[in-house]
Amino acid sequence: MILHERIGAPTVQLPSANVSYTLVVRYGRYVSRRLRREKLTELAAACDTVTTQVRDHGRALEDADAPVQEALADRDGADDDLDDIAKTARHKLAGRSLEAAKQAPYTLIFAEGIGYFTEASTGDEVPRYTELESRLTAHLPASDAVRRDALPKIADGLTAYRAAEGALSRAKSAENAASARLEASEAAWRTALERTYGALIQQFGKAGAERFFPKTRAAKAKRAKQPVG
Repeated sequence: MILHERIGAPTVQLPSANVSYTLVVRYGRYVSRRLRREKLTELAAACDTVTTQVRDHGRALEDADAPVQEALADRDGADDDLDDIAKTARHKLAGRSLEAAKQAPYTLIFAEGIGYFTEASTGDEVPRYTELESRLTAHLPASDAVRRDALPKIADGLTAYRAAEGALSRAKSAENAASARLEASEAAWRTALERTYGALIQQFGKAGAERFFPKTRAAKAKRAKQPVG
């Protein structure tokens, strides 16, 4: 992507805006080293500053993904635990007699089938399993073994699920903020590199200035298509 500091200003081919931040850092380090070889220490220092910011913000974004994945794993694990509790309760109720699955309390608790609970969407997970708690309480006596076994497990499962959902929301917010910081630092990097290019043109001319920047694949391909002679 070619950025212009102002209309009519000289431009240089910089890495595409959608490349990995690591490629931006590699490009910046190359430019910085070329500048230092020519004793252009102020320009090199400025390039180092913006390149380091991209590197640090890129790494921070990578680090921000870890809490997201951990929270996702916790949430999905809590989901699976709740599904197993529902399946166990259904199996025990259905196994009480040959006709149990066709009679109350089974038909009152699992009226829509087990999938009503186990296939609930993320948004429906808590409401559905809260509903299962209510049905078990309403249609089974307090002394019933299925109720006594399932209710505390569902309560624990819902607590774990809600905690994971909260952690996931916070982790995603942090990841979004890290992404925004990286985007801003890359924009600042591009502006700084364009200004560096302009300063080099004033001192070395266009051809001389371009020698400080790594050649992109697109530029190489374009030259390769030009006829010889």
